[in-house]
Amino acid sequence: MSRNDHIPSGFIETLQAYARERSLPAGRLLDEMSLDLESPGVGALRFCELLESLRQLDPVPALGLRLGLSAQPSQFGVVGYMVSSCGTLGQALARYHRYQGLLQAGLSSRARLQDGVLYMRWTQAVANTPLASEFSLAVFVSLCQALIGRAITPLRAGLPFARPRDSGVYQVLLGCPVDFDCDAIELAIPAHLLALPISSKDPYLLRLLEQQAQALLRQHPRAEHGEASSFYSQVQDQIVESMKNGDVGADAVAHALGCSLRTFYRQLRAAGYSYRGLLAHTRHTLARQYLADPALAQTDVALLLGYSEQSSFIRAFRSWTGMTPGEYRMHLDQGKRQAVAGT
Repeated sequence: MSRNDHIPSGFIETLQAYARERSLPAGRLLDEMSLDLESPGVGALRFCELLESLRQLDPVPALGLRLGLSAQPSQFGVVGYMVSSCGTLGQALARYHRYQGLLQAGLSSRARLQDGVLYMRWTQAVANTPLASEFSLAVFVSLCQALIGRAITPLRAGLPFARPRDSGVYQVLLGCPVDFDCDAIELAIPAHLLALPISSKDPYLLRLLEQQAQALLRQHPRAEHGEASSFYSQVQDQIVESMKNGDVGADAVAHALGCSLRTFYRQLRAAGYSYRGLLAHTRHTLARQYLADPALAQTDVALLLGYSEQSSFIRAFRSWTGMTPGEYRMHLDQGKRQAVAGT
């Protein structure tokens, strides 16, 4: 497992907000966090360092829980937007589990329903310090609460480190008994909560986000490919992020990742990629997903992929597939009709 696992940088916002609310002497640390926020992902080890730096400024018990309980769904990246578009908490948690690799490659989780209780447990290969484990447990509880718009009282929680001296604080913050020295991070909640509706549900947006998440998961290199895998994922994530403002040039992506253009190209070559090829591959993969959705106009697809002009998108798509986006859709429709006729 790579020691360079990454998590969404949006979680740093909770650390910044806490430092400001507590009026901590964290000027330099806040500046460092702002730089980290310029990229869509932050190294898991780096995030652990930020948590520890904050603890040194404010050594209160259960700091990771305090920080994580203020997290928002938007800080989970594309996974957060996806689960916010689901109809019920149960649907959201199912998708969360399916796409957890987009949150953290080293995240491994299991869940089971038994006697009206949903039992969950997960481990983090890299972000596994006590503070990071506390934070992970708390952000998950916070996500569930934000989705259904009400407080959740877990039945039980567990953390994979020795019982601290001020262990009573953990029960107060979570509202349930907390076990320590567990093999994994653990959480048990009443199963009836899974049926609660999510007010921000949006079936159309959910379908679109799930298509994108599926495409990105297929592109992710296996975690054991080490540093090359990590840099590939960072660049790919930033490309998708940059598509939102239409600037996917190598210089813009390199700047967002905190690299000089020369360093950016050197690291890509070392990983075995070219920027032009990686950008085209990402766009091609997402384009095929988007064009399969008849609710999306071709102009919408072009904008989603960061093209300012539809003609540029059409030329690029023809170079990838030998057909225009319109012809590709006709090909898809023809295949569907033939499949129906053959049944």
